Amino acid sequence: MDTSIRVLVVDDSSFYAQVVADTLATDYDMTTMKANDAREGLERLDAADVDCVVTDYQMPETNGIEFLEAARERGFEQPFILLTGTGSEAVASEAVAAGVTHYFQKDEGEQQFEKLANQIDNAVEQRRTEQKYELLVNNSPDLIAQIKADGEFVMANAAMAETLDSTPTALTGQSLFDVVPDDVAERRLEIGREVIETGTTRRFEDGYDGKYFHNVFASVDLPGERETFQVITRDITDRKEAEIELKETVEKLEESNAQLEQFAYVTSHDLQEPLRMVSSYMQLLERGYKEDLDEDAQEFIDYAVDGANRMKEMINDLLKYSRVDSRGGEFERTDFESVVDQATDNLQVAIHESGAEVTHDPLPAAVCDESQMVVLLQNLVSNAIKYCDEETPRVHVSAERDGETHVFSVSDNGIGIPEDESDEVFRIFSRLHGNDEYSGTGIGLAMCQKILDRHEGDIWLESEVGEGSTFYFTLAAGGVGDE
Repeated sequence: MDTSIRVLVVDDSSFYAQVVADTLATDYDMTTMKANDAREGLERLDAADVDCVVTDYQMPETNGIEFLEAARERGFEQPFILLTGTGSEAVASEAVAAGVTHYFQKDEGEQQFEKLANQIDNAVEQRRTEQKYELLVNNSPDLIAQIKADGEFVMANAAMAETLDSTPTALTGQSLFDVVPDDVAERRLEIGREVIETGTTRRFEDGYDGKYFHNVFASVDLPGERETFQVITRDITDRKEAEIELKETVEKLEESNAQLEQFAYVTSHDLQEPLRMVSSYMQLLERGYKEDLDEDAQEFIDYAVDGANRMKEMINDLLKYSRVDSRGGEFERTDFESVVDQATDNLQVAIHESGAEVTHDPLPAAVCDESQMVVLLQNLVSNAIKYCDEETPRVHVSAERDGETHVFSVSDNGIGIPEDESDEVFRIFSRLHGNDEYSGTGIGLAMCQKILDRHEGDIWLESEVGEGSTFYFTLAAGGVGDE
């Protein structure tokens, strides 16, 4: 990229123009060109890229300020430095009003060239920085503008203008009240005046005509425009519509879940009544006609009663499964040693009858629904005891910290699970063994999976047939001092 500075020197004195051009080129490594009047200067601007113009004020036919105005009309926006042989407050005031970048008197000292070179350097560097910013702003998909405290647009990029059905040029000078509804304009100006006064930045959302916007307002100091704030606005209509659609979907889902839960409750109640009747009448039949029943009839009655009881157990488990999301408690910092104690207390009979040994390491606290964690541990420990053909079932609970989570494990010395069936066990009603081998409904591990889904945790297992299994699950850590 060419970073050299190209300077056009315009002066009706060919000698002075030559001296200035040669000095800037030789001593300050600038590329220079010369013109002796405004007409020739405009021709030079049309023919070549120029970074800065250094022009005399007093020239025949067209003075330096008139030359500047003509150049600006042609779209030349680069710095203009005005030189004059005799200083005048009136000329200085006119120069500033016309937009001259710098203004100073000619003198005979060598320092004038150093001063001039520094002014050129600074002006060109500032203009190049402004151009980079303008390029960034104009190519940005965000809506960017600078607005006065009274609502007048100082500038706007293409995206802002397009959204407001205008152009950057047409929008400049218009009022905010001309392009957005009055209530929106009033609130935006109120916030704009606030950031000007406080020097802070405000972020907020608003919308109109079915569109939604995220806005960032900040004060900005512009030359000659102190009471000005900058606006960066992003059209978030698609995001908002997606959020609204998601909210409506969640509400419908919650309503559907509530209806489903009610259906499950009513269905389970209606199903259990005939099951109780079947079981009761079978038991009455057994007691009333025991003397008349042969061995086969007795076996058939036992099958019927057992089937009714298993169906009742399955219905109860299914009802509990359906309520994991809707009937859960608050997530709180929970002592997991207390969770294990509650689970083993609930399993006292099974532990005593099987002679199982249930142990645990020191366990941390975790953020969870305590009652659901008791159910989860109870299911895992109960399965470990049930699916064990050793004389003494052994179950051990431990945990390790992993970043912001705890990884808990429940290990046993049971029969193990084939590797190709390790995912199958978490599916509802999935059973790897028949009731003649191990009783159950096939809902316990699916319940564990659903509980951990609610906690945004994971559950998996590692197992070896004949050696035992280890179930792992993750929960959010309970904070400082949780170990």
